[in-house]
Amino acid sequence: MKKLLAFVSFFIYQLSYSSVAAQKTLADYSITDDCTYEAVGFEADLTPLFDKNDLTVFTLPQLAGTEEIILKARRPYVMKGFSVVSADDANCDLKQLQLLGSTDGVTWQNIRTYSLSYTGRYRERQVNGGPSTAFTAFKLVLKSASGSEGLRIAEFQLFGHPQTDGENIATTENGTLTGSAKAGSISNLIDNDPKTMAQIQNADRQMIDNFNGETRYNGLQNAWLQYEFNNPTTITGYAIGMTSSAQRDMRPNCWELLASNDGEQWVTLDIQHNAASMAIDYYEQRYTLASSGAGGNYASIADRMMDFCEQQLERNQSANGTYWICDWAVDPKKRNEDWGGYWWAAHGVDNYVDRYNRTQQSAVLSKLTHLVNGTRLRNGNTLINHFYDDMEWMALALLRACDANANLNHQYLTQVKTLFNDIVKGWDDVDGGGIHWNKNINGDGATKNACSNCPAMILAARLYQHTKDQQYLDWAIRIYEYMRDHCRFPDGVMKDTPQNDNHEVTFSYNQGTWVGGLLELYKITNEEHYRQTATDLMDLLLFGKWYSPKGIMNERQNYNQDDGGLFKGIFIRYLAQWILSGKLDTEHQVRYTKWLLEQARSAELAALDKTWFVLNPYWTQQYNINNDVHDTSRQQTGLMLMEAVDELRRAGLLTDDYALINPNVGQPYRYYRLVITETQNSANIMLGAWKLFDVEQSTMNVEQATFNIDHSPLTIDHYVYDLLGRRINGQRSSFNGQRSMVNGQWSIFNKKKYIIR
Repeated sequence: MKKLLAFVSFFIYQLSYSSVAAQKTLADYSITDDCTYEAVGFEADLTPLFDKNDLTVFTLPQLAGTEEIILKARRPYVMKGFSVVSADDANCDLKQLQLLGSTDGVTWQNIRTYSLSYTGRYRERQVNGGPSTAFTAFKLVLKSASGSEGLRIAEFQLFGHPQTDGENIATTENGTLTGSAKAGSISNLIDNDPKTMAQIQNADRQMIDNFNGETRYNGLQNAWLQYEFNNPTTITGYAIGMTSSAQRDMRPNCWELLASNDGEQWVTLDIQHNAASMAIDYYEQRYTLASSGAGGNYASIADRMMDFCEQQLERNQSANGTYWICDWAVDPKKRNEDWGGYWWAAHGVDNYVDRYNRTQQSAVLSKLTHLVNGTRLRNGNTLINHFYDDMEWMALALLRACDANANLNHQYLTQVKTLFNDIVKGWDDVDGGGIHWNKNINGDGATKNACSNCPAMILAARLYQHTKDQQYLDWAIRIYEYMRDHCRFPDGVMKDTPQNDNHEVTFSYNQGTWVGGLLELYKITNEEHYRQTATDLMDLLLFGKWYSPKGIMNERQNYNQDDGGLFKGIFIRYLAQWILSGKLDTEHQVRYTKWLLEQARSAELAALDKTWFVLNPYWTQQYNINNDVHDTSRQQTGLMLMEAVDELRRAGLLTDDYALINPNVGQPYRYYRLVITETQNSANIMLGAWKLFDVEQSTMNVEQATFNIDHSPLTIDHYVYDLLGRRINGQRSSFNGQRSMVNGQWSIFNKKKYIIR
């Protein structure tokens, strides 16, 4: 049921603070990734400070103001800025930080003492600017906190670029650098000067007709840079260099890294969305193709989000029945304690199925059945409803519950069939067929919406797979043919109703259930046209900026609240089912998986409130949690997103730390192409560098370390950590069963480097 339709100069460098709404709290790469780190003058676990996970918190119970952290890099870096992410306690924020640099690890040059403030919990404070001097070591002196209760920091990142970079293999000796027709000064990409820029001037923007006589832009077209190796070459990573703040609008925001051996057939190595939003001048982002994880723990986030539902949204309907309220706010007076509604409850059941499939906990089944019972009681002690689409959502959720647990199959399969029999009563042959929206077919239920037909197509096809009863398959095909012939725009996007030619009103859940129905029919019939129709539409929806501005999904016309808060989550569910089906070719599977992962990364890093674990419906920005009202529907969509990504991990499509498993990576290719599909806010593009790497940064030899290593013995107030954040507790260190007794030099284990002391 659709309710919503009713820098001040200082010495030799510039300094500025930046606060950007549509920004992730963590960057993919920072100089700290290329450093070992030591705690001097205190004992504490430094791992949470540098692990790219703002859910882990670095803690000091007391702060004397003399505590030091030393970062030692394997080569000289020019620092261009840093960021600190606040944690959960405003009385424990880092208030004053002194930063020093060194070229030998012994003599230190003061850079500056910074006074820091934050806009809220788990919010980033960025500092833009740094000296032109290159350092091989950096010292952080933790001068003061905002209160007297110690120090808590969620993350620290240091940004900049190497003074020189001998690792880049995209050189004039190894091959040829070219670009699209509007690319210029491309040699600046490989000149080792971050301030000289390559440009793409006035890049093409595809115009999309919304079939209402209006056109809109659909991202950048033909904006690419290409490197051709003399011989096929394997790369393990790449880097891009950013502009100055004055040219921030020209920074890439979305791009793809493609590879080919003939220059015609391309495969995807990487996709980045909402990536280059940091306001740091001339810093260099690096990406490792095969080994870097996404940084979050999406199963844990899903658990915390469900905990919020049960602790804040759940109400008792009876001894064995519960319901979830409509919306929540920090201020109890702003909360709407009314029932969220029948179809919201159906998706709550779906959320519990997701959690049970992941955890196999019997307590989750109890929660599920209590929610079904509460819904039945709220609905007049029956699951038969006035709205056909509402019953379809419930039947689909119950059928998934049947698949999840045999006891639930015995309990709910008959009810699913009863619901289906009532649903198909809504079909008539007026205007070629279709199921009405609700039972008032001569009033507001006269329309035959996509939301009352596409879910019915899925339900019928799944009932056929359960029962092999031909009537269900016949219904699925009948509904499919009606929707195909009456409810599609020329570009394949599903209309809201056959009569609604407004391309703006093409809600994402209608697209999701349409491709979901196509998947079920393809699984039954193996007829290729079902898969082709689905992948054509998903390609448009996922990679056409008409539906994913800046690469991150947003509901058309910002229908992201009330009933519309569920729409994106439903789309995510059926996209994930295509990815998990095994019915996609490798290229589609890789691209769709990475797109979905990028949605979760942006949502977790930019939009998740980590105090209450509620998610802004705009997955690029944070709530003002103290003022905003949070719809239960939005929370359910967030749950669907996080559970979907973890399901991809469990299926082996992502690593345990949520990195994409891409079979295209690790192969030799002759051509590599960086395709820029969107910028911050300009048709012009500027880049200071584009580099390709053939070895892991961490495998460099000891001779390349340019600073002195302290050989003094470890004491209780002096600890050294390896690059994986593990403390080295003496001269003998063990990693994955390997030992080294080499003192005062780099030691390499499994392509990771460590200082052994």
